[in-house]
Formats: sequence, structure tokens, C-alpha cells
Amino acid sequence: MKKIFGLHIIFVVITFPLFAQVADSAAVDTSRTQMIEEPAESSLRESSISTQKEEEPDPGKITPWTEQIEIGSTQITNDSLLRWQIWPNWGDFYAYRKDAISFRQGTIGRVDAYHISGYEPQEQHVKLEGLTLNHPLTGIPNYNLVPHRKLGRVSESYAGNLSTELKIRDFYITKPVSYLIYDEAKGDYRNLEFLVSQNFSEATNVEISFWDRKGGAYYPNNSVAGSQAFARVYHHLNDRLMVRTMYLRNQLERDEPFGYAVGDPLAFTFDEFSSIPNNSTANSEYTRWDLITGIYQRKDSSLAENGGVELSISKNKQNLFFAPDTLNQHLRSLNVRGFKRLEFGKFELKGDVQLSQHAALENTPISKNNWLEFSGETKAGYHFTPDILLYANGNIQTRNDSRSAYETVVGLKALLYNRLKLQTSAALYSQIPTMQSLYWNAGNYSGNEELENEAGLSLSGNLDFELTPTITIGASGRMKSGENSSFITPDSSFINSGSFLRGNASGYLRFQNHRFEIETSGVIQQTQFENETPEVAALNHQDQIIWLRNSGFVKGYVFDRAAYLKMGVRTLFSPFYYSARMFNTELGYWQGSSSYQEIPPFFRLDAELSARVRGIMVVMRWENALDGLGQAGYFEAAGFPMPPRRLIIGIRAQFRN
Repeated sequence: MKKIFGLHIIFVVITFPLFAQVADSAAVDTSRTQMIEEPAESSLRESSISTQKEEEPDPGKITPWTEQIEIGSTQITNDSLLRWQIWPNWGDFYAYRKDAISFRQGTIGRVDAYHISGYEPQEQHVKLEGLTLNHPLTGIPNYNLVPHRKLGRVSESYAGNLSTELKIRDFYITKPVSYLIYDEAKGDYRNLEFLVSQNFSEATNVEISFWDRKGGAYYPNNSVAGSQAFARVYHHLNDRLMVRTMYLRNQLERDEPFGYAVGDPLAFTFDEFSSIPNNSTANSEYTRWDLITGIYQRKDSSLAENGGVELSISKNKQNLFFAPDTLNQHLRSLNVRGFKRLEFGKFELKGDVQLSQHAALENTPISKNNWLEFSGETKAGYHFTPDILLYANGNIQTRNDSRSAYETVVGLKALLYNRLKLQTSAALYSQIPTMQSLYWNAGNYSGNEELENEAGLSLSGNLDFELTPTITIGASGRMKSGENSSFITPDSSFINSGSFLRGNASGYLRFQNHRFEIETSGVIQQTQFENETPEVAALNHQDQIIWLRNSGFVKGYVFDRAAYLKMGVRTLFSPFYYSARMFNTELGYWQGSSSYQEIPPFFRLDAELSARVRGIMVVMRWENALDGLGQAGYFEAAGFPMPPRRLIIGIRAQFRN
């Protein structure tokens, strides 16, 4: 492990001369003027509100519909960047982020945990085109539901919670478009997706797709198989109004090993046959479908969307079969939402309200079968200049079990001298305990209706500084002080924690020009808890974690500009032991820690190659390429080994007309 740590240092030292040699002479890569944190073509005024109206389109001509990101939000990626990446599911995008720490169970289709910019799973609120992807009982987002190959834009808001908005790309060409996407690796890993989009007129588009996915078979009882069906239609009623409807259905059949008998992680066999699952016969069936429709408004064809009304219905159904019990969950959610955004000179204002009715059906193991939720949010922003924004948010949430919550946020975003980007925010919050922690009443666990709201203060900030046109440095961090987080106890109930202080920091150095992309980064998290009994601490207290990442890529045209090639490596190094989060399969809940296992230091290297020729792209990734060299394997989450070395080969083909 000391040798690996030394290699990391050597990587950093070697790359610094490279920065110096090419920084002044290399041209900026115009194909990458958008940084992954925030596209450079958008100024701080990301609402893209234009003060000059374009000429009115000819009768019958349609001006493409545009949507503003939230006031104070940051765009982190888009379709142009995502098309060069191959992810088994959307959660893997976060696993490779420089400001994230991941806790994965080793196969696709499972509810994995990610600490993103210091925000834990229960603090992540995810919406896809208006649909909430957080589970109604646990409050945890399920990134397996995201049709990630269709995303056109992803943006985030940093406050007491991390709010993520996922937007699907639109097609505005009259000829039909179809995609075929396939990738495969050893074991049961396979993804096959096809998409067809047809504009029946300039005003109307229909898109359908089907995604078949499989994974696992690396260890006993860990296979997964499932599918995703997607359909979407939008129609421009006129220059100012549009209706849009989307249907999404996800289905998964999973083996459930309940973790593996690990003992000493350094002695674990990482073998398909000799590894011992804690449950060798358990399995689950999961289905969720969503339907959302809405009518949306813009002031005129030159401006972005500024209002809308949505209706949606979601159904979650899961059956978990394990000896000697069976747990059934069947949940239905009905939602109505309305929002309006206004501009008064340099001032912006947005209001957003939503009413949700949830029902627990068919022996779902909670004592409250129906509940109503109302949420209201107001966001305001003032542009001192086009590149300096002061913003404030306030939201409330009430539930018909006499519980309520709130959040107030103030923040600043600035782009100074076209080189320095910074954002900072402060939030006071109060958060209602999840329905599961309050009302669960089956199996080996029970809720606690006496739980109090978690409350506290969250401070966050990030900075990016362009030293030269090709060299950028950056840092981000979050500090959270709170009390009354929900903890699980050794007697399988829930209690409030004492006070706690949680910190997260990350930093990076990146070189990028028309030929090379090189980056080194690190992330650290640390939590201090008020003293509690050792038994409670062993299940909930989170350890200090340090991860170090490096990546290096070369790119450019080859074969007389007939193809564009990008190839390189990514590394991840965890230099110290730490207690990792553990997934409780029965609850579908991520415990803060494991009472029996520390994750040993580990190293991972992925080699990647992508090549594009016209409408066809071939992507290859050799994951965990050094598996077996210095380590038999590695863990991210307690009790769940990660897959061994595997080569993923994928092809993406686009066809028009």
C-alpha cells in the first residue's frame, strides 16, 4: 500500500512539468469550452432570460422550447459531455465525481449510497422532469430509475439539502431519429437499449425507448435482471403554450444476499463459488411506474419557460422474499404541482407549490396508511451585474400527521474577471423524520412516533480559478451542524441522535487543452458525534474517509479526421482503513456504519477508450484493471464486495431517416 501511495505522489509530481511545458503554447479545446461543473457559455445569469426579443417566427414555424435552471442552481453536465461516457446506471456517474464518496453493492439495479459534496443520501432530493425519485418511505433517491442516456441537462442546488434536477433532451428535427445502445461484460452484465423519436410535425414529438439490463453473477446470489420502458410526447399548442406527457416504468428482479460473510476483509476470497452470502435464497421483485402530464407557458417564443401546472401519479411495489418472512410494499402517490417565475428588471422571483397524497396498500408494513403532504417554496434572485447574483430561498413542508419542516437559504454566485467562479450559501433547516423511521411496524424493526425533527445549520461553498487558459484549480466544501438525526438502535428501533458536526472538503487541479485532459483530486469527510453508547455508535457513527483520484486522457482526430478518439485511465486510491456504511436489505435503509467490518485501503484503475465515427461511437472500459495485483479485491460498502476485473464494450449508433 505504501508503494501505491508513492505512485500517487509520483503521478502528481510528473504532471506538473507537463502543465508548465504546454500551458502557454497549447490552444484551448473549443469542443470543451463547457466545464463539467458549469458550462462556460452561460454566464452567472443561468436563467438565460433575454432582454431582447427575437423576430417572431413565420406562421407554422416552431421555436424550440427552453427551460431555465433554478435560481441559484449550478449546471454540472449536459448531453454533449455525457455522450462520451459509459455508465451502467446513473449512480455510477456520481461514483466517479471528484467531490463524491460512493457506497455501492457491486451490481446494477441496487439502491446504492453516495455522499455528494458532503450531502448524504437522505439529504439528496432528485427530480426527473418534475417526478420525485425519492422513495416515499425511506426518503432515499433511487438512481436506477433515471433514463440517463436521454439526459440533456443536470443541475444542482446546494442548501440544507442537495436538490438535483434532471432534464430530458428534446428533438426538433422532422426526420425520425433512432438510437441503438449495447454494452456487455463478463458475468451477467448486459445493457441493451433502443430509442425511436419522431416529429410528426414541427409542433409534435413522440419518443419511445426500451432498456433491458442485467448484472451480477460475480458472487453467489447477486444477479439482477430488469427493464425500463419510457414514452414521452410534447406538443406546442402555440408559441406560448406547450403540453408534455411522460410515462416511465422500471422493473427489477434481484437476488438478495443480505451481504456476505466477510470476517477479515483482507482474507475474503472474492470468488464466485466460495464466497458465502448471509442469505443464499432471498430475492425481491421491484416495480415502479410513473405518469406525469403538464401544460407549460412562456411569455413569448424568444424566452424560456416561466410557468406550468403538472399532474402525476407514481406507484412503488416491492416484494422481498427471505426465510422465514416476506415483506410487501405497495405505495401510490398522487401529486399536483404549479410554479411561476417572474422577472422585474434585475430581480427574479419564483413560486412553487405541490400537494401530494400517499397511500400504503396491500399490507405495506407501516401503521399510517394514508398521508397528505404540502410543500411551498419561494426563490428570489437579484443580479447586481450579469455575473453576480445574490439569491434567497424559503420553503415549508407540512404533513397531516401534525408535522412540519422549513428551510431558509441565502447565497451568492459570482464570476469575476472571467476567471474566478465562486458560490457560497448558508441554510437553516428543520427536517421531518421519514415515514419509515416513524411508522414502520413489521419484521424485525419498529418505528418511533416520538422522533423529533432534525434541525441545524448548513454552510457550503465552491471555487474554481482559471490560472491559465488550460489550467484550473478548484475547491469545495460543506460544514453542517445539527441535532436529532434519525439513528437505528441495537434493539431494531429508531431514536434521535445527539448533536453532531459534519465536514466535507474536496480540491482538484486540472489541465485541459485540445490534446490532453489531466486531473488530480482528493475528497475528505469527517464527522463528530455527541457521545452515545458504543452499541448505537457502532451502527451509526461515520468514520473519517479520504479518497484520492487521478485521471489522464489523450484525445484527437485520427485517420485523416475520419474518427475522433479519446483514451486514458482513471485511478481511485483509499489510503486508510475506515468503517463504511452498510445496507440494511430488510429496511432498504443505509446505516451510517457497520458494527463488524472496517474497509481496508484499496486501489482501483480503470482504462477507457472511446471512438466516434459519424453517428457511431464505440466505448470500452477495463474496470478494476489491477484486480489481483497487490489486493484480492475491494469493498465500498460493508459486506458487499465489488466486481472483479471486467472489460465493458459498448456501441452506440444513431440513425436518421
